Amino acid sequence: MAEEIKRVGPPKATDLKGDEFTWSIQLSGAPSREWSKFFSEPAESTVLCHPRRLGMMHQALVFKSDEGHLPTWIQYVDKWIAGANRSLLEQEEAEKQKKAKTLAEEEERQRRIREVNEKVKSL
Repeated sequence: MAEEIKRVGPPKATDLKGDEFTWSIQLSGAPSREWSKFFSEPAESTVLCHPRRLGMMHQALVFKSDEGHLPTWIQYVDKWIAGANRSLLEQEEAEKQKKAKTLAEEEERQRRIREVNEKVKSL
């Protein structure tokens, strides 16, 4: 099971151009490709706050915003992180169920082969 990604601490301003800051948000780990895919396709976003406006750097999210919009950005980033974690967990669970079903089908197939061979062994 993949480790859940979390936001670590508050956003940190790293640059300023005009009224727009460059913000960095540290993550608890480096996101996997699958997690990043789920993060970049959120259920909810706005024109202003969308994952396409973020950069992902190893263990950090980077974006530009004025100070006034920062609380909204953080609200959405937290939703997107939770959504990506949930989607990844659901995907892993679905894969686990699929593997279990495949294994059960193979066991049943092998049982039927043994059964038929037992029936016809005296022919």
